[in-house]
Amino acid sequence: MLVAQIQKRQSRWNPKGKEPQLSPRHIEAFKLLTRYTYLTRLHFQAFLGGDTSSWQEALRNLTAAGYLERPKQQRQHYNANYRPLVYSLGNRGLYALQERGVDALKPRAHRNFAHELMTSELMASFELGAREMRVRLVTWPEILASQSLPEATKRAPKPYTIPLRYDGEDHQITADGQPFGIAWPNDKGTVFYFCAGIEADCATEPLETSDFERSSIYKKFTLYLEIEKHQLYRSHFGFPNMLVPFITTNRVRLESMKRVLERVTNGKGSKSILFGAPYPAFTSFEKPLPPSGFALTNNYERVGFPPFSFLTA
Repeated sequence: MLVAQIQKRQSRWNPKGKEPQLSPRHIEAFKLLTRYTYLTRLHFQAFLGGDTSSWQEALRNLTAAGYLERPKQQRQHYNANYRPLVYSLGNRGLYALQERGVDALKPRAHRNFAHELMTSELMASFELGAREMRVRLVTWPEILASQSLPEATKRAPKPYTIPLRYDGEDHQITADGQPFGIAWPNDKGTVFYFCAGIEADCATEPLETSDFERSSIYKKFTLYLEIEKHQLYRSHFGFPNMLVPFITTNRVRLESMKRVLERVTNGKGSKSILFGAPYPAFTSFEKPLPPSGFALTNNYERVGFPPFSFLTA
């Protein structure tokens, strides 16, 4: 009996199903996975509607046929057999989009599965929040096509990366996800907030290090503060402002990060660096949060400034 139960659980990793007839909803699911590397069934339902049983059958068939993939890294979680399955775009899914005239690319694989999953889910949360609150999400393709984006940035091999010079040396900083904006109308016109992406913090990166060449929260704060000081977001992206949401796994980590920023700025803080928590990491023992628009609708804390909301002027 135990062997049979184990075999039944393991079948979720090697699904068998019939060849699916692709529907418009399937195509929309593939499109989501060109924007967000990893998503769960719950995300497909949140974005596209439909009931649980229909999605379970569809995802099983789409995976068995090669339209979707179930990343092997998720099996490393201690509770892998009971967590929502994570999906990425398969080769057939990409070809299906291209055959329909969609200019799509398959997101590149990342070494750190937990970090990329967190990034995907948080970026998806901003889009869900924009839908929920009826505000406009300004996407990276829109920004790339905008006349406000400087030509030098458009021609750059990595236009989403901000180059800067600090302490006599050249550096560059690339946020997680892609640059985006939030736009909503009020009595005075339209309010715009822009981000170079987010900083999804799985609490694995050191807060401080004596080696500035190593990645650390201290180094990121230092470089983002330099960008804020010289308004490099204007010259690089053409943004009128730029916010940097740091979203981490728990309250203790958040408070530690705030103390580092306070020391870096001698207590002055920053109006552009935002702090949000908690978002349980894939590696944690906590249950994953259900998909929602919280990344947009929640208030963010700041050091030296009042809390910030993307939904107020």
